[in-house]
Amino acid sequence: MKKRVLAIASATVLLLTSQLAWAFSYTVEISEKELQEKISAMMPLEKKKFFMSVVLSNPDVDLMENDNKIGITIDIKVVAPGGMNGAGRAKITGSLSYNKERGELYFKDPKIVKLDIAKVPKSIIPNIKSLAQSVAGKALEKRPVYKLKDDDVKQKLAKSVLKSITVENGKLLVVLGVF
Repeated sequence: MKKRVLAIASATVLLLTSQLAWAFSYTVEISEKELQEKISAMMPLEKKKFFMSVVLSNPDVDLMENDNKIGITIDIKVVAPGGMNGAGRAKITGSLSYNKERGELYFKDPKIVKLDIAKVPKSIIPNIKSLAQSVAGKALEKRPVYKLKDDDVKQKLAKSVLKSITVENGKLLVVLGVF
């Protein structure tokens, strides 16, 4: 009898605790448009190395629902000695990380997954990709793509723990909680 009462009491406490934790969860919905505006404000990005210049601009954000990732297609312009000028498009994908002290989301592990540039020799494409990866990676990982609002009590309370980040219906859903 004691075991039965203890089991029921334990189950009740567990159920109440899980409901309480859920009650302190908060979902922030970030639209593709909001991310587009924030990432556009970071551009253009430019890097010069070994007499070569790479400029990244005109980002187009794509929330990738199947992978729960963010894709950014950008214009890329390359200028190198000898009058070589090339232009094209690159696609960068990555996920988001959360800094709970600052209440900010950052692009995490940005990788160039596609690079098409016209008017440059194929032999220097790896150098261009490396340089573009460097500039995009450093800039996107250091600047927040979203900051929780300090004047929103729910967001302020929920800053503690990131529970999940998913992409659904063209929106980024960030679930935060106290526990």
